[in-house]
Amino acid sequence: MKKIGLVGLLITSLVLPGTSASAAPKATTVTAAFKNLLNATANSLDALEQKYETDIDALDATLVAATRSADDTYDQELLAATNLYTPLIAAANKNADFWKSQYEANNKVLLTTGFFGEDDRLNNALDCLPPKDYFAGKLLKRYCAGVDGIPTFGTTGFGGEDWQKGDITTIALRNAEDKYVAIGIQKGYIVPVNLILFDTGRVGYKRALADSANQTALNGKARVSAKEKRDRAVAAATSLREAALSDLDDAYEIAKAQLEAQETAANLALLASKRASKDAANFDSAFAIAYKFEYNRQMVNEIADAAWTGDWTFRTIDSIFKVNKLAVTGDSIGSMYSMKAAKAFNSAVGNAFTNEPDFRAALKVVTATYKQTTKVTLKF
Repeated sequence: MKKIGLVGLLITSLVLPGTSASAAPKATTVTAAFKNLLNATANSLDALEQKYETDIDALDATLVAATRSADDTYDQELLAATNLYTPLIAAANKNADFWKSQYEANNKVLLTTGFFGEDDRLNNALDCLPPKDYFAGKLLKRYCAGVDGIPTFGTTGFGGEDWQKGDITTIALRNAEDKYVAIGIQKGYIVPVNLILFDTGRVGYKRALADSANQTALNGKARVSAKEKRDRAVAAATSLREAALSDLDDAYEIAKAQLEAQETAANLALLASKRASKDAANFDSAFAIAYKFEYNRQMVNEIADAAWTGDWTFRTIDSIFKVNKLAVTGDSIGSMYSMKAAKAFNSAVGNAFTNEPDFRAALKVVTATYKQTTKVTLKF
């Protein structure tokens, strides 16, 4: 992620008061300059926050629009599938009903000699004939597994009376494709009364059912495809938003960190200006020493105030004691400031903090603002 050049932008856009160093005490003009910087930084932070929220709103609006578009496309494709396949399915079902009625009107078969002894399983494919007579509580009827699903016993054992030569019965559609029916027709045990209409009806019905099933499957496939297309579009839009939001967050955090560092630098500069005013004759060097002191003091206090992790060694404990001692010294100097004591504190701390990139970045803003105000280049 490329860092935003806020430092240069704020330096060039900073409006300093018209008062010059020759017309007013240097401390006054320097203080005014850094107050302006502090106000400009605060305004930039507000503007950054507003832009961040606006950009997020724009990302959300784009996702909503993409989702709505995907939903609209899904609805259109769903209706298109419904309009296409509903009449086709209805026509196939109507055709199936027609061929079913045609079959049922022509499903009579004549039974011939030798049928029963060939294979009892042929009996199961035939529709039962109505009962002929009742006597002694027994039902006499052609071969059948029972009446209303309840097994019965006839004169020849389980099921009732045997089929006789010349009997005419029917074959239900559910059994029309039974292989034993085909065997019976092949061997001449079962003879359809009208073979052409028997086959035409059952084949027509089978094809109509297959057509209905195919159209139903195509309709389902189209609906699933439309839903998957919608979900892919929404997922892509969501992924795009997440990527854009990640970039936006990165840029925002970088810019915010720069502005907050600049805000801290301006506050430290204001305090340094106040402390340096005690040494007006050497204001420039006094300002640099005071600014460096305030920064070192701040960083030492951050370390001293850090929570104990439980992982310190004797060496680090010894170092912490030294840091705490420095923190106490810094606070003491801060309460009764003198340039000499601050300079000694800076020497004790060394360049542990002032060589860091954060200090150098903030220092560019401070030195540029100071030079623009006083025409003096600070030396640290």
